[in-house]
Amino acid sequence: MQDKKKDYQTNLTPLLITLLILAGSLFVFAPFAPHLFTNPALLKYVDFRNTGQIGDTLGGLMSPFINLAAVIVTGLAFYMQYRANTLQVQIFTDQIKQTERQFRKEHLYKETQNKVQQFESQFFEMLRLHKENVDELNIISVVNGKQVTKRQAFVTMADEFKIFLSYINYDHLPFIHEYKHALDIFFWGWNKEYIDIDTLSSSWNRIIDGPNEDNHLFPIDFREYKGYSSSLGHYFRHLFLMVKFVAYSNAITDYDGKMKYLKILRAQLSNHEQIMLFYNWLSEGYGGAWENEENKFFTEYKIIHNLWVGELFQNQYIVDAVNGLIDKYNRNPKETPLFEFQGNDFNLKMKNIESKSLSNLF
Repeated sequence: MQDKKKDYQTNLTPLLITLLILAGSLFVFAPFAPHLFTNPALLKYVDFRNTGQIGDTLGGLMSPFINLAAVIVTGLAFYMQYRANTLQVQIFTDQIKQTERQFRKEHLYKETQNKVQQFESQFFEMLRLHKENVDELNIISVVNGKQVTKRQAFVTMADEFKIFLSYINYDHLPFIHEYKHALDIFFWGWNKEYIDIDTLSSSWNRIIDGPNEDNHLFPIDFREYKGYSSSLGHYFRHLFLMVKFVAYSNAITDYDGKMKYLKILRAQLSNHEQIMLFYNWLSEGYGGAWENEENKFFTEYKIIHNLWVGELFQNQYIVDAVNGLIDKYNRNPKETPLFEFQGNDFNLKMKNIESKSLSNLF
């Protein structure tokens, strides 16, 4: 900026001032030149009176100084005109460049604004469809046979799945092995077309045999499970698409900007929706893409920030899964902890249930 100001300066330089002073001095000195050079003291060395007529003497003596001054002034005039022309060209060129830069800046701003408007339009349309998906939920509870609709359906599904997991005996095989079967049945129902029920281990005897009149601890007949794939499949796919749309958006490039929209989405998710989303992620082959090496929708964008850990099925595998997410998040934490239940304590975790721990999840 300082260099530009120097380029645009029109005030005289020290050299130009010196030349002007010299030219002025020569003009002033010219009338005194005849008297000076015809002075008797000077005539002792040079006698100008022998040079001819007085006019010739005056002209001869004054002309060199006047001509020299005229040459200097004329040269300065040409030089100043050259400087003015150069300055005009430079100013004009800089104005064109500045106009081009301003145009590109405004064009980029308008293009960015158009992208943001298009993004917001699509985002809120997807949000509207998400609400419609929730409003269209309609399930029949396997526990009491009652019809449950809309958001309340997630409460019923979360409670039923928790009870369903409690019917399985985990003394024979690892929890995750039986959990995968449990989620299969939860999605597809007790249906031999989708689930090879005959291969289930003895861990499933309470469900396979059905309710026992002599044992009132397990009164629910989960063989009546019809599955919730028709309700949850579309719901989870659309929700995943929404989060991915925001996370990988080119219109909103900064993290805080992305979080602004994802917080709007997360505000639409009830606690039981987030519980079902966590259950969906926990089993390979269903929602694993929510949190893996490529996507970090749980740990980076906190989609299940409001997870009610106290409402989860209490098993060490699930405890380790939650705590593993916390450890992963704490490697590169944001301003607040991963989960709401942590308050302001980044290191607060779920309490262990047993010594077993998960493997190959993170």
